[in-house]
Amino acid sequence: MIYALGLATDGTIAHFTARAAADVTLVDLTELAGDGAWRLALPDDGDSWLLAGDQRHDLRPGDSYYCRLADLSALEDDVTRRVRWRGLMAALTAWLDSVPGTVVNRPGTAGDNGSKPLHEVTLARCGFTVPESLTSSDPGRLRAFAAAGPAIVKALSGVRADSRLVTPQEFDAFVPHQGPVHLQRYVAGSDVRVHVCGDAVHAEEALSTAVDYRTAPPADVEFRPHELPAGLAGLLVARSRDLGLGLAGWDFKRDADGTYWCLEANPMPGYDWYDRRADGAVTASLVDLLTGGTA
Repeated sequence: MIYALGLATDGTIAHFTARAAADVTLVDLTELAGDGAWRLALPDDGDSWLLAGDQRHDLRPGDSYYCRLADLSALEDDVTRRVRWRGLMAALTAWLDSVPGTVVNRPGTAGDNGSKPLHEVTLARCGFTVPESLTSSDPGRLRAFAAAGPAIVKALSGVRADSRLVTPQEFDAFVPHQGPVHLQRYVAGSDVRVHVCGDAVHAEEALSTAVDYRTAPPADVEFRPHELPAGLAGLLVARSRDLGLGLAGWDFKRDADGTYWCLEANPMPGYDWYDRRADGAVTASLVDLLTGGTA
């Protein structure tokens, strides 16, 4: 049995459940947190379950779980519902981190993605080439970094945000309490997105004149399958495993010299956009992992 745990409105969860050629049961966390019930035993005693709507799901620790957990407590006005969301997330996190079955991905893995400065240090220690960056509230340091060469501003946390070029003049009126700001040296070249699922590697190259190809009109981006150098592909498989990620979305810039600059390892990638162009290859690898692998 494969359980997909997430929001029914999440496009990636919907894509996975629609494409997966396996017995997949979707449990909608919004329904569960709203009016459902749950019992998640630690250590598991054989009687852990989720009740969402009129469906009771008896969870076995040896089953497989594809997780896209999202805590929506901050969006709730009702105190009781906020507490329920937080309680559900805490219980699921603890239970999924402890069971022996295949969990993609365990909630406790790769938490440093939520802090870009720390995450970039991790990537460099993993052996990847990472662009120079600066995180600061000092207007002078930010201005100097932007003046030293093309730079982009990125989200400091794990929240998805678009990247754009910045100029030194933008920091003339900057005051420290507006910060900190995370700047990264801009790398010109194509974008390469790599999904690693167990031992399977799926890479796609995006060619665009936009700084962030995700914001460009579709007609202005050329997508094409990409074959990574064997050494890099092997490193990605090994490092994904080291980080505890059964499924990881790796982002690179590939410059004119062929150097791959590592930008991020996403522990919960929204992979459906890429998978549609890959004719479901990523989903197929994910199902293979969930039905026969260990994560």
